[in-house]
Amino acid sequence: MNHEVSRLSEATIYHPQIFSTAASSYCELAKWALDRWGIPYSEKAHAPGRSDGNRNGAPADLVVATGEARLRGARKVLDYYEARSPLQLKLYPADAGMLAEARKLFDGFYDTFGVAVCTWASAYSSGANENRVTSQQQVIEAAFADVEARLKDGRPFLMGAEFMAPDLALAALAAPLLIPSESPARSALTPAMQAVVERWRVRPAAQFILRLYREQRPERAKDLVAPGKHGSGRTFKDKLLNFLIQPAILRPVFALLRRWFPVLKLGKAAIISRYNDVIEVLKRDSDFTIRQINAPKIDKIDGPFILGMDAGPQYNQEQAALMQVVRRDDLEGIRAFVANEAAQLIDAARPQGRIDVVNGLARVVPVRLMASYFGILGPNDPTMMRWMRDIFHYIFANLTSAESVLQDALNSSAELRRHMDAQIALRKSRRGQDHRDDVLGRLLALQDAAHPWLDDNAVRRNLGGVIVGSVDTTSKFVALAMNELLRRPQSLAEAQTAARRGDIETVRRYAWEAVRFNPHHPLQVRYCGGDTQIANGQKRAKKIPAGTNTFVGTLSAMFDPEVFTHPGKFDAQRQVEYLHFGYGMHACFGRALNAVQIPELIAALLRLPGLRRASGAAGHILYDGPFPNRLVLAFDNDQRKGSAE
Repeated sequence: MNHEVSRLSEATIYHPQIFSTAASSYCELAKWALDRWGIPYSEKAHAPGRSDGNRNGAPADLVVATGEARLRGARKVLDYYEARSPLQLKLYPADAGMLAEARKLFDGFYDTFGVAVCTWASAYSSGANENRVTSQQQVIEAAFADVEARLKDGRPFLMGAEFMAPDLALAALAAPLLIPSESPARSALTPAMQAVVERWRVRPAAQFILRLYREQRPERAKDLVAPGKHGSGRTFKDKLLNFLIQPAILRPVFALLRRWFPVLKLGKAAIISRYNDVIEVLKRDSDFTIRQINAPKIDKIDGPFILGMDAGPQYNQEQAALMQVVRRDDLEGIRAFVANEAAQLIDAARPQGRIDVVNGLARVVPVRLMASYFGILGPNDPTMMRWMRDIFHYIFANLTSAESVLQDALNSSAELRRHMDAQIALRKSRRGQDHRDDVLGRLLALQDAAHPWLDDNAVRRNLGGVIVGSVDTTSKFVALAMNELLRRPQSLAEAQTAARRGDIETVRRYAWEAVRFNPHHPLQVRYCGGDTQIANGQKRAKKIPAGTNTFVGTLSAMFDPEVFTHPGKFDAQRQVEYLHFGYGMHACFGRALNAVQIPELIAALLRLPGLRRASGAAGHILYDGPFPNRLVLAFDNDQRKGSAE
């Protein structure tokens, strides 16, 4: 049975499904938090639910499905995403004392104030006895008094200078009382309720809550990448192409080509299938060029960039500048950052005993490295992920030339340009005060007489070109590597042993060998500008005419038995050069970084005890077009009991 779904049709961490009671203030709390984190969601309404079962009767009016977990109640939603949120968007303080205080405030609002508000509104609406209404009003007014006392010193928020979880809980749960215009609560009020609400609205606590709605309640996160939007397979052309590029199809086809037609010419196309010939094409960058293949697409986005340039003065000067700012001696610092971020995300997954390899780890860490090392802090993780995927998809993976993919890329690149321009302007305005040592800062430091070409646009397009390939390349490689290792229990166990003893180089070997069986980039294309010959002096030598698009089979090369002996055997000890990130002048610019980041992410997963696929479809790759979008793994952890469904 084929579980590798080619259409994005189920929930993921950054595109959850919400089953909720639309008018519930507890649902409003969860949605406000998701909107603040920039997380789009789909929603289905259901009847009011039972208590969340943990405290004093707060209703569980929503269930959020993330693909990795099912979260019942707003508190669990907040805790789940708080554990995964970047530092600048945390809703709880890092200081232990302040954290305890913030938790106490939040729980008070959640378990007492919010319940009182719901009970008061229900009692009034149902005509319940006056004593019940009065008792709940007393709880509400006591909470307002506590809030006013806390704000008396002039602080802008309950915990001080920053908007935090207690502010969010108070404002969201008070919505049925105050009916702010920004709130989704629209239930009709009886005249008696209206009188009480008007009395409350003039209180300082109520004015504070209304200000929070005006200033801190974001719009709902835009769902610009709806489920299925990137899903290929809608046309016959898509279906045929997706069938033909499966490794199970490509490997035997390439075996046939290597044996009988190693240099196959088909009109204005040529297919190169043997390792030495693939290397020859990629090394002969003046005969087999890349500009005609990549430059038109890159230029539509924000070009030019070195991956769309052939050898020449512009390539030389821009490549040299990038090599000055992206340095090999940065790699150990990158390794430490990746290992630390991975450990935090693994810890966030421990309560569930499940982790989504893609959106719970391998897509998240590169986005955060983008901020820490490259110097480009996104508005939030989901938005940055969308920008990177849309642009990468169009330039490097739009095999059917779909117009919708181009439009997505144009929209996202316009947003990314505006964002990067603002980041560049901000950094320049703080020159002399901002001492961060990152790639953006280094590029700006090169804006001198020796680099007259390096204006702000050149900084943006070069840095943008580097970061676009840094997210989905990594997440796809990690997902494919884990998927292949899980198919081979003995190899998985050997890789786990290496990870647990801290042997990251051996982990890298197992990952590179695993992805050989399903490469993230099985083909590369070059353009032959003039008549030339491949495999000169060999029986297989062929003339390649001018104007030929030359497809080099990197997958095929890595199954060439002349170089990869016993190619069908999994052998992590091979002493050969893999072609996962290309070869020669236009090899992936970030290949050294990939050799650090990818093994660290995989090692973090391999160390988990009892690692295995999650049951059902969740434990197999769910694709968003050409990109793995979810792969949920389960592991042994006692913390998971009672934490989430």
